[in-house]
Amino acid sequence: MAGHVADLGTYRTGRAREPYLPTGPMGRLMAGNKNLHLQVEPLEPDVLVTGETDLEDFGITGRIMPTPGHTAGSISVLTGQGDLVAGDLIANSFFGLVRGRPANPPFHDDPLHNLASLRKMLALNPTSLHVGHGTPLEPDRVRRWADREHRRLSRLAAAGRLPARAEDETV
Repeated sequence: MAGHVADLGTYRTGRAREPYLPTGPMGRLMAGNKNLHLQVEPLEPDVLVTGETDLEDFGITGRIMPTPGHTAGSISVLTGQGDLVAGDLIANSFFGLVRGRPANPPFHDDPLHNLASLRKMLALNPTSLHVGHGTPLEPDRVRRWADREHRRLSRLAAAGRLPARAEDETV
């Protein structure tokens, strides 16, 4: 298993990050469910990622790209064919139930960092985005969503309604 050094504390303790910052109704529902925040078996990653990492030594044409925001140590993989394995950088709406419609997953540790990471990955012109919740997403549709999300986060920041960590960043 590979993991980013910024999430090492979570791996080693088996405890979720705190605080849990919901991105919408599904996240708020999940935040209130104590059964989703149980401690799990701690683990030590076999491969510790510290930055962009070429995967050729592992027999894969592609690279690991740090994409902080969902968690500090979130990563994505860009394959040599242009597919972006984006994990929880973006999702399909309603936790993957509305396929093909981009949305935030239930939480982000830092929504502004996450949006910046998403835009950085979109600038690499991936052919499709494979996400943790739902079907692959079409890059142009995700770009349009990211523009709307930028406007939404800008309004929240102007109103002082973003979490403290996110407010320290510029939108």
